[in-house]
Amino acid sequence: MLGKVVFRHLSSLAEPLPRVTQGRYPVPNDSRFKQLMEKQTRFCRDDGLLVWQKAGADVTIYRFAVIGSAVATISSIYGLWRLISPPQNA
Repeated sequence: MLGKVVFRHLSSLAEPLPRVTQGRYPVPNDSRFKQLMEKQTRFCRDDGLLVWQKAGADVTIYRFAVIGSAVATISSIYGLWRLISPPQNA
């Protein structure tokens, strides 16, 4: 019984949820906000392209990340290979 009381008191659903009203913050009406909304619409459009293909700079960043990941993976594997292989007697 005491556990139920404590749980209900600490639960977020113990108090009723607030009523849905108007938004609390005014929506900006400047050019930067309009550019942001235009970019969001462009990225959300269903045109068959992946997200990284929709803007020119994103393709470059994506390719750089893929190449960097491949280089890091190969470097890690090579480092582990050198650690596990016995030393060569010269």
